[in-house]
Amino acid sequence: MRWLTKLFGTDNHTPETSQHDLHRAAAALLLEVARTDGEVDKEESRHLIDTVQNRWHLDPAEMQDILGELESRVHRATDLFEFTAPLREHWDPETRVKLIEDMWTMAAADGHADHHEEHLIRRVSDLLYVSHGDYIRAKMKAVNSEQ
Repeated sequence: MRWLTKLFGTDNHTPETSQHDLHRAAAALLLEVARTDGEVDKEESRHLIDTVQNRWHLDPAEMQDILGELESRVHRATDLFEFTAPLREHWDPETRVKLIEDMWTMAAADGHADHHEEHLIRRVSDLLYVSHGDYIRAKMKAVNSEQ
């Protein structure tokens, strides 16, 4: 069974969601930030791989699996709700804020967070029920650490 199908339960029963599945969903959101400005440069790729390997211990083969499934799923998805709902349901507020910080760090990895990346992170923040204050603090922490 493919991991996104398992995570989002496309059949009529509730799927069991593991922490590993949630980490893969978060990695997919980080990838979306990197792709938002139209290209994934070397710094964004490096940051994505470092974050995924250090924080969630996903290996490069899994990243290729995520990339392949995400390409297909993104074209069919109407919004980010399907990617954020499992994270909102299973992660505590502190972990969700850390994901927003990681998304900001990803956006700033190429030296500039553009308005498309900012819009995406704001939408994800809202879907994860991250307060505006936490969103701003995450942005400031990530942007200041890149300077």
